[in-house]
Amino acid sequence: MDGKVAANITVAGKIYPMRIAAEDEEILKKAEAFIRNKMDEYSKYSDIDREDILAVVLLNVTANLLEFQQLNDSRRLTVEKIDRELGIYLEQQGSLENIE
Repeated sequence: MDGKVAANITVAGKIYPMRIAAEDEEILKKAEAFIRNKMDEYSKYSDIDREDILAVVLLNVTANLLEFQQLNDSRRLTVEKIDRELGIYLEQQGSLENIE
């Protein structure tokens, strides 16, 4: 068996049958629920069609993803900087021990 399971993911009232890795099923179901909740939230404010609501949801999710990636990149750079500085410090400490 290839580890794939059958799943039906519903987005904007349309069912998408898929074969996905078993370990991905939970996150896809959470994504499905997130999209549904966002669509419900946005549809309360205006009488716009589903396509426009999906576009707004997509924009919202993409903006959040890009913000997360930027934060992650910033943290990675900070960790790399600390790692370099720690390496320099440890090298200096090793050099000082050789002097003594």
